[in-house]
Amino acid sequence: MPLFKCTFPGCLQPGVGRQGSCRLCNNHLCTKHLRQDFHHCPDWRVNEREYVIKSTEAEIAEMTALLSQVNVCALRDRAAALRKVDCTVLALSYDHQSRFSVMGGMNYHIPIHFVDGVTWLCRIRRHNITTTPVAHQNRLILSEVATYQFLSSRTQIPIPKVHDYSIYSPSNPIGVGYILMDKLAGKPLSDCDLTDADRECVLSQLADVFAALKQHPFNEIGCLLDPDNLSVGPVLDESTIDADENGNLLLLGPFKSALEYRTASIKHQIELILRGESYSDNAIDAYLVHRFVLDYVIESVTRNEQGPFFLKHMDDKGDHILVDDEFRIVGIIDWEWAQITTQSEAFAAPLYFLDVGLYYSGSNELSRKEVEFASNLKRRNEAGLADLVYGGRVAHRLAHCVGGDTGDIEDLPNHFMGLLRAVLPRNNERETWAHWRGGAMMTYEKDEDLQNLIQKGSK
Repeated sequence: MPLFKCTFPGCLQPGVGRQGSCRLCNNHLCTKHLRQDFHHCPDWRVNEREYVIKSTEAEIAEMTALLSQVNVCALRDRAAALRKVDCTVLALSYDHQSRFSVMGGMNYHIPIHFVDGVTWLCRIRRHNITTTPVAHQNRLILSEVATYQFLSSRTQIPIPKVHDYSIYSPSNPIGVGYILMDKLAGKPLSDCDLTDADRECVLSQLADVFAALKQHPFNEIGCLLDPDNLSVGPVLDESTIDADENGNLLLLGPFKSALEYRTASIKHQIELILRGESYSDNAIDAYLVHRFVLDYVIESVTRNEQGPFFLKHMDDKGDHILVDDEFRIVGIIDWEWAQITTQSEAFAAPLYFLDVGLYYSGSNELSRKEVEFASNLKRRNEAGLADLVYGGRVAHRLAHCVGGDTGDIEDLPNHFMGLLRAVLPRNNERETWAHWRGGAMMTYEKDEDLQNLIQKGSK
C-alpha cells in the first residue's frame, strides 16, 4: 500500500513520495497529476519569484496552524516544574523574517527563558503535506532522545542536555510532540569562514568525535529505539518507510549484516519505483541503476563489512556543529536521523567536507578538507579511521544513488558513474553514462519490470 494516495479527485493511484507532496496546494499527487496540465503550482525552476511568494504563504499557514496547537501555559509550567525556577514563554506567532533563527527544514524551536538567565528550547516537528505519519514522527522523537541519552552517558561528545520529551498523544498536555533541551551558544560551522589554523582546530576536535564513536560498537544496523531501551530498532530514514494495506507503518530492519541492510534498502526502492512513488521524472534510469547496484555492486561492497557497526550523524552538512569565536565545538545538534550503520558509512568524511561542485559533477577526487581530516586521524594513531575517510567516496555515492530521489535528473547519472569509478575504477574510468545506460538496457531487455515501465511511458 502506498504511504500517500493521490488526492486528485477520483484518482486511486499512489502519490509520488518527495516530489508528489506539494506544500503550495497541499496535495499528494501521482505521476500523472503532477504534470503541468493538472498541477498548476509554480515551478521554482521556471518562475522562482512566484514560487517564493506561494511558498512563503504556505509556510506561514503551516506554522500558524502548528503553533496554535501548543499549550503555552502547560509548556511554561512543565519547564518551571522540571527546573524549579520560574520561566517565561512568549506568546507564539510566526515571523517569517526571523525564521532562520528558530526553524530548520524539519523542526521549530520555541525559546523558554528562565529568570536566572538560562534558556531552554522546546523542539517541535513541523507539519505539512510532506510530513510522514504520526507513528513515524513519534519514533523519530524517541530515537533522537535515545541518541542524546547514549551520547551523554557513554561519551564526552558535546551535545545539548535533554530535560524532557513527549510523543504526540491525547495525554500530552503540551499539545504536540516535543523535546526540551538546553540552548547552546555558538554559530553553525557552515556559516563560518575558516583560516588554516581555524580549520585545523575544528578537524582535530572532529577527530576526537570519530575516535569516541569508534569506542562504542553495535551488533545491528538501525536506529536506537527509545531512551529507556538503547537497543537498535528499525531504520527510520524517510526513504525506507512504507505502509501496509491498513495504513500501518512498515519499517525496515534492524539488520544483522551490511549485505542484508543494503539489499533490503535497494529492493524497497525498486518497489517504490515500480509503484510510481519514487523517481517519477526518471523511473527507467533509476530502475536500471538500482537493479545494477543490486546485481553487481552490493555484494562486493559489503563483503568486508561483517560488523561491528557504529553510530553516525546522518545530516552532517556543517550546520549541525556549533562553534564559539575560537572555533571550539560547543555542541553537535540535530541527531534525529542518527543511525547505526556500517563503519565505511559511519566514518566517511562528513558531507560538509566535500567539494560540492566537484562531487556533484561525478568526480571522486577528495577535497582538501577530507585529505587534511584523514591526515589528522593518522597523526592521532587512528590509521583505520583515516583509511575509511580516504575510501569514503563509495559510501557517499551509495547514499545518493540508493533512494536519493532529488528531482534533479542529472544527479543520478553523475552519482552512479562516480560509484562505478569508485568501486571498479579500472573498468569504468572512461565510460560515459550514455554508454553504460545503453548496455544496461540490453542486459535487462527481457526484464518484465523494465518492460512494464517502458509500456507505461516512463522516462
